[in-house]
Amino acid sequence: MCYDIKASLEAQKSRAQRSGNLDAAQEIEALLSRHTTLPQSHINGFNHPVLGIYTDELPGSISLGRWGLIPHWFQGLAQELKFNTLNARAESMFEKAAFAEAAERHRGILMIDGFYEHQHRSSGIYPHFIYRKDHKPMALACIFEPMPNDKHNDIALSFSIVTIQANELMRGIHNNPRLKQARMPLILTPEMEEQWLLGEGQKSEIFISSGTRESKFQSLNEKFVRRSQEIVLDCHTVAPLRKKSIKTTKSTDLKQGQDASAPFNYPELSQNWDLFSGLN
Repeated sequence: MCYDIKASLEAQKSRAQRSGNLDAAQEIEALLSRHTTLPQSHINGFNHPVLGIYTDELPGSISLGRWGLIPHWFQGLAQELKFNTLNARAESMFEKAAFAEAAERHRGILMIDGFYEHQHRSSGIYPHFIYRKDHKPMALACIFEPMPNDKHNDIALSFSIVTIQANELMRGIHNNPRLKQARMPLILTPEMEEQWLLGEGQKSEIFISSGTRESKFQSLNEKFVRRSQEIVLDCHTVAPLRKKSIKTTKSTDLKQGQDASAPFNYPELSQNWDLFSGLN
């Protein structure tokens, strides 16, 4: 799953800056400043924060989006939904009523610095910060639904982060015994970004067609998923993100201005550390 992220202003602007569109980068900064304060070293999705999303309609600029997709048929706020829409599973998003139309029609990218996941061990639950090994901004594939401007000011959409089966690194971290399968967000390379947003001529490289009139697509192409899983990631443990996360370490709230992604060592893990051992 992907419920906790780190997002800086530089990461959010990075796609526009990479293309050399400095005017768009300045507009992005002004737009974000009206609705959110960046950088934020720990953003909790359950707070339904506002972030910048690059969409297939405006791939070179940012639209403001609230995390937690609101289906087009639901009249209410994301927190009023009876189910969680922070993440959409790539394998089933074309079948689920909450996600199907967005998965077919509306794709976007969320640029972040990295995300957090909790590893379960016999001595407790340990939060990790996961990031690209080359320390470049991380592009996460999203699906979204437009929101009426007259009700939500300039917040244009609500979104979900697309998740896939975990790679080797994430299988060692996302090991909650209550889950059937380890997950990770669908991370995109720059080339995959263009296919995700502008993929009219490359849909066979991204999607598998269902062959029915009701739905154009059935799932993501396995090669596309594999390319995401092969992006080299790194990680380290961080201080508790939530109270009562650790059995043997006193949990304290982060002080204002403290970087939640900073490395934090747990004494009980200093000996015989094995990231992939799961529950010991």
